[in-house]
Amino acid sequence: MLLYLTSNENVGVFDFISKENGMVIKKLSGEFYLKKFVIHDMRNLNHYSYFAIDLKAIKDNENEIIEALMALKTMYDSRIIIFAEGFCKEDEIIIKLLEEKIYNIILATEVSGIKEEITKCISEVGKTKEDWMSQEEKYLYLEESSENKYLFNHKNIKIAVAGVSEKAGTTTTAFNMANFLSKIGSKVSYTEASGNEHLRQIAAYYKFDEVENYYKYKCVEYYLNKQFPEGYNFNVFDLGILNASTIAAFRSCDIRVLCSGSKPYEITNIGKIKELIEDIKLSLIFNCTADADKLYIRKKYERDINRIYFQNYSPDLFEWAANEKAYIGIVKEYII
Repeated sequence: MLLYLTSNENVGVFDFISKENGMVIKKLSGEFYLKKFVIHDMRNLNHYSYFAIDLKAIKDNENEIIEALMALKTMYDSRIIIFAEGFCKEDEIIIKLLEEKIYNIILATEVSGIKEEITKCISEVGKTKEDWMSQEEKYLYLEESSENKYLFNHKNIKIAVAGVSEKAGTTTTAFNMANFLSKIGSKVSYTEASGNEHLRQIAAYYKFDEVENYYKYKCVEYYLNKQFPEGYNFNVFDLGILNASTIAAFRSCDIRVLCSGSKPYEITNIGKIKELIEDIKLSLIFNCTADADKLYIRKKYERDINRIYFQNYSPDLFEWAANEKAYIGIVKEYII
């Protein structure tokens, strides 16, 4: 769902995504003091995935706008979209927004350009820092980002990744997490601990390098079942389905991640294994969740589960950027 604070003249700007994507849009039109709106209506905003703001409708000064948006970012995962028709990149308010890492800003004035920018803003990743850079800035940024930005003061932190059922995205999540941890500078291994023996097929398909008793691909080292490597910052164990035979390994790990689909017939599997997980600190990841279902799922499980995350669609085994925020949240106790 998308909430749109709009001036009367721009009330229909987002309508096309409702027709093309079926997204539910709630509009509030007129003039607003954003800071007051956020303070008084904060509790009513938690079920919106997108929060769009037409700057022409806002009466606050620039500093108040930024303060209100920072409060929103702190409290909720909603993606903030700023409709700033007629502004330019050099305007003070736009500079301040970019400094606060609010990148989903629409500056176009032509209908086609506005539609293109809105489509980008609601895409899986949305606009990023790179979208606002010149070619020279991008080159420098890529050089800087290749340097480690995190410190890892722990060794052999074991991460268990299991699913509530088959096809819950367990292996994809485990691969994505391992590649994320490698990308931010840690030494990481992946172990196929499910007995499925999919790793050999994956290694052959993607032409992994075979080194002694393990595989290596894109700086991650991959081990077959019943291997317990040491000397890494993180060891990711893909346990397959969580059941009576895998619960002991799941419990023994430092970080525990449980994967589930979000369809009604999929989340019932969480109830079936409730006795196995009721006293375990874990993160619960839902895959491919419709915006309209997120609030229901949070209310249903947030009392029993320590952390709940909704993964963006990411079928590529080695792609992690779409869910970087979730992965940082899961491992944050072990990185600086």
